[in-house]
Amino acid sequence: MFVRDTYDPQYIGDAEVHAIIKDEEFFGKGRLFAHVYLNKGECVPWHIHTGEIEYYYILSGCGIFTNSDKSEQAVTAGKVCTMELGGGHAIRQAGDEPLEFIALIINTP
Repeated sequence: MFVRDTYDPQYIGDAEVHAIIKDEEFFGKGRLFAHVYLNKGECVPWHIHTGEIEYYYILSGCGIFTNSDKSEQAVTAGKVCTMELGGGHAIRQAGDEPLEFIALIINTP
């Protein structure tokens, strides 16, 4: 066991993604556990997951989460965004402060 920093950031579209663990550290159970930053006007565009599901835990800032039925909901610190199996979703920053959240993608049976 040891202590380390997050991995170097990657940019996926607008999102600055700081991986907390890498793919091989999931042991086949998932593919993303990361601290994500969206600055003013930035977004993670609409996308669909197949064979996996994603969760967002909002740390700070304000955002708009788009559900699989394309309805939108405002999100703030402490909210959890859950996706439907096989459903799509998106999230965009709203307000004056960056939107920060934890993203977790795990495999589904």
